[in-house]
Amino acid sequence: MGMNKKEQEPKWVEKLRSSMKAKDLNPRSLSLKAGLNPTAVRDMLEGRVKFPRYDTVESLAGALDLTPAQLMSNGPAPTSQKTNSAALPLDNEDLNLLTEIITRLQETAEEYRHALDPKDFAAMVTTIYRQMKPNETQPKKSARASLTPKIKSLMDYERLRKQVGQK
Repeated sequence: MGMNKKEQEPKWVEKLRSSMKAKDLNPRSLSLKAGLNPTAVRDMLEGRVKFPRYDTVESLAGALDLTPAQLMSNGPAPTSQKTNSAALPLDNEDLNLLTEIITRLQETAEEYRHALDPKDFAAMVTTIYRQMKPNETQPKKSARASLTPKIKSLMDYERLRKQVGQK
C-alpha cells in the first residue's frame, strides 16, 4: 500500500530520491551499500516507512555522504560529510572524548529544551563517538573541533523525528 501521488511524499523521501539520483544508485544498490536489507530503501520510497530509525538513517546518510540531519531536513542536500567509523581501542583520550561528548550533548539538549530518554541519549553518544573517533590522518584534538556541529546536527535530527512522530 505505497503512495501513488508524489506530492504526498515526505520531504525526506524526496531528498532520498534526489541523493540517490545524484550518486547514480537504485534502491537495491543503496540498501546494500548502506548495509541494510536489500528491499529497505524500496520500502521507504514506496511509503511503507513513515520515519526510519536513526541507525537506518545514519547508514543511508553515510552511503550518500551526508549526515542524518542533512538527509532528513527540508533543505537541499549539502556537500559530502562522510565520517570514519574504524574501530580503535578505548584509552584515556577516548574516555576524555566520551566525557566531552556527554557533557556537550547534555548542554545542547538543555539549550534546545529537548529532554532525551536514556536510550536515545546513549544512542546519540555512541553515534557521535563513532563519528569523532580519530584515524591516522585526523588526530584526536582536531576531531574535537567538529564536536559541536555534530551534536547540533544529531539534535536537529531528533527534533525532526519527534515532530513527525507527533503528527
